[in-house]
Amino acid sequence: MELQQLQYFLVAAKYEHITKAANSLHIAQPALSQSIKRLEAELGVKLFDRKKGGITLSDSGKVLVEELKPIMKSLDNLPKKLAETSRKQHQTIHLNVLAASVLVTNCIIAYKAKHPDVNFQFVQSQSTTDYDLCITATLPRKKLTVNQVMLEENFFLAVPASSRYALYDEIDLMEVADEGFIMMADTRPIRKICDQFCLEAGFSPNIVFESMNFEAVRSLISAGLGVGFWPEYSWGEANLSENVVFLPIRNPECKRNIIIAYNQQYTGNPLVRDFHDFLLEYAMECKEQNRRGL
Repeated sequence: MELQQLQYFLVAAKYEHITKAANSLHIAQPALSQSIKRLEAELGVKLFDRKKGGITLSDSGKVLVEELKPIMKSLDNLPKKLAETSRKQHQTIHLNVLAASVLVTNCIIAYKAKHPDVNFQFVQSQSTTDYDLCITATLPRKKLTVNQVMLEENFFLAVPASSRYALYDEIDLMEVADEGFIMMADTRPIRKICDQFCLEAGFSPNIVFESMNFEAVRSLISAGLGVGFWPEYSWGEANLSENVVFLPIRNPECKRNIIIAYNQQYTGNPLVRDFHDFLLEYAMECKEQNRRGL
């Protein structure tokens, strides 16, 4: 059964006259008759009752007409749907966000305010390759090639306000080696970086809680249920709770680079380039606002 056969059948059903249908289709009458006969043979039913001066739909033919109507309508609309899908795809930016998710989310909101027709798809996976831009993090000592530093970010040590550390102006990380740490799960880049801080200080952290969800980690640190690392910009404002004090870390150096990288298969979509540049500017503005205390 071919699409053309079905189209020919529907025209014949409309006119209930082979000659008129053939003229409408701009084909020879015998060609239309043969097409309908082949379709009837394939289906094993008569679609038309032949009579002098014309044809009429059989009961099977009437059923087939009703079944084909939504199918043919869908096929007629298919080019428009495909064009719309292509347009939306071109206007969709695919992000893989492995670091600074709050900052990136706020940036998306700001960008959407200026470009309401742009769509975003947001994933957090170290294994996916289905993205335009990836935002991740690395230690500053790591050499970068195609990646671009979006933001250099220091870490505070968040300690309970009731602890003796709360009176410090700054702290050596080794001083809290015996404390319970609240950390991100070891599948996230920030965890590997924080583990490296502890290793450089000379100890392995005693982890009392870990989660894939940074909001859970942030909330428990804010509740003073343990000590933890708090990135300077990407988790939002540090002073979220009176129960926690945020101490600059004197030793070792605790900072990371937030980096933004194009997918190696990046196709040159100008919209992706525009958001890339917007994100860089937005990160710098956030850093400047933080410095001014805004």
